[in-house]
Amino acid sequence: MITLYGFGAGFGLPEISPFVTKTEVQLKMAGLPYRKERAMPPASPKGQLPFIDDGGEAVADSTFIRAHIERRYGFDFDAGLSLQERAQAWRSSA
Repeated sequence: MITLYGFGAGFGLPEISPFVTKTEVQLKMAGLPYRKERAMPPASPKGQLPFIDDGGEAVADSTFIRAHIERRYGFDFDAGLSLQERAQAWRSSA
């Protein structure tokens, strides 16, 4: 099972980091089971949150986590988009 590490709730939000929220949504979209744990950035391989532990493999940064999910689990977050739309989506999110 994947473990997602984030900051946790605060400021009336279930998670204070939009990048952790983004990763959590992606895990749900991919239908992958996961659990969520609180952590602080120094615990991460890159010194930032979010990061995941997937069977002993630590992956940090929401963009790299997305690529990991696509590669390892064969989930295509951009299914249904044309090549042009895929390019535009990546360009606008950078």
